[in-house]
Amino acid sequence: MEMGVSLQNDCNGQYRQMLRNRILALRQKTEHKLTEEKDHPKMKRLEAMMRALMIADRILDKLFAAEPHEMNAQSRIVE
Repeated sequence: MEMGVSLQNDCNGQYRQMLRNRILALRQKTEHKLTEEKDHPKMKRLEAMMRALMIADRILDKLFAAEPHEMNAQSRIVE
C-alpha cells in the first residue's frame, strides 16, 4: 500500500528510478550467482527469481512510459 502511495506522489520520477536501479542491481547479482551455482535445485530457484525480476523491470518500464514526466526520456523501449 505504501508503494502505491509513493508511486502516485512521485512527480519527478525519483522513486521509480530508485526502484529500477534496485531491480537492475538484483538482476546483476542473480545473474552472477546463476553462473557460479552448480546445485540444480538452487539454479531453478535463481532462474525463477530472474524471471520475476525481469517481469518487475518490464512493469517499471510500463510505468515510466505511462506517466508523463521528465523521466520518460530515460526509459528504455518496451519490448
